[in-house]
Amino acid sequence: MTEAQDTTWKGLLNEFQDGLEKALEELQKRDVENIPGAKEALIQRLNNIKLHFPKNNGDLFLKSINDKIQNAFFPNTNNFSEAFEKILKSRTHEQDFIINELLNGFVTSKAKAIASETQGPIIDRMVEAFSKRNDFHIVDHQFFAMFGDPNKPRHYVKKQLEELVNMFGLVSKELVIEKDIRRSEEKVYVFYTFPSEIIEILEEKYLIIDEELGYAYVSNNFDRNIFICMFLANIAINRDNIDKIGGSYTINGISAIFALILLLSFMPKLSVDETNPVLNDPNFDEKNMSIIPKSWMMKHVLEPLFEPLIKIIAYRIGGGLWLSKIIDSEINKKIHNQIRFLLKDVNKWILGNLCRVEIPIFIEISNIFTEILVGYKEE
Repeated sequence: MTEAQDTTWKGLLNEFQDGLEKALEELQKRDVENIPGAKEALIQRLNNIKLHFPKNNGDLFLKSINDKIQNAFFPNTNNFSEAFEKILKSRTHEQDFIINELLNGFVTSKAKAIASETQGPIIDRMVEAFSKRNDFHIVDHQFFAMFGDPNKPRHYVKKQLEELVNMFGLVSKELVIEKDIRRSEEKVYVFYTFPSEIIEILEEKYLIIDEELGYAYVSNNFDRNIFICMFLANIAINRDNIDKIGGSYTINGISAIFALILLLSFMPKLSVDETNPVLNDPNFDEKNMSIIPKSWMMKHVLEPLFEPLIKIIAYRIGGGLWLSKIIDSEINKKIHNQIRFLLKDVNKWILGNLCRVEIPIFIEISNIFTEILVGYKEE
């Protein structure tokens, strides 16, 4: 079915327009801004979105999602190493700090549900464990020591750990020792590692060979970004196999994260008077931050836009299968709320206002919209 004939897509666009109407109605009632002109700026932006986003069957959504989200984070391929390499090359710590932190927060909360007894951030512990070896392997007893629960049977822990391994696309390998030194009997060691084609990619940048000493070691560049890229690549190639990517929980979490990114990209950049105290705060970087008044992020303004965007992201990334998993249940609402509250971890609250760090994806999506507005004004 072509997009022009896609009644589901049209329905999602209509839901978003209804959300815009509700948000606009709520904004009109509010008079709590501490920045002159902020309310009018957001109302104007939402009215422009209402006017332009439905045009050409939602072409602005398609450009924003396909070009800036789909291609960079969920490449259209069935090859795991190809997906991993594309995602790895499209992202840097400096550029995508906010996205990295949002995904790290989600992955950590999901992993904690699997390995509930683990102390500390799970991805950070995996980075530490793999960094200690120059072959990108962890032997099974190391894995059990890091993530196991001594109060539960080993077979239960093993099942939970397998889910954790699958989440990142890691693999297990066996090494058979014919005569173990201690017991003089056959011993089977299980290693958890990256797929061989991924190791080839990692060796190019993350494994340093000291030729003088004849020793290899993992570089400082090897960090949580590797596991986040593995997580995304695993979703990309298995988007049609819900069990392999963690079920409804993952679909709702990922869709909510990128819906939030779209929503932040839509927010207009405010100009504030030079006497505004925010500008004098040492935590505010005028060149690299923009102010989002706290009231913009209130429930009745945010939710009418946020929930339709979650469905739009789900449909663009995973089609009708993903959309069918975005259900109005209490657990999904909790996931969506968790994602929203992750904002406080990746942005700064300064004098009662949220200050958004202007990372490239926000600017790029905003520019797509701005180009349309400029062309419209010229006409």
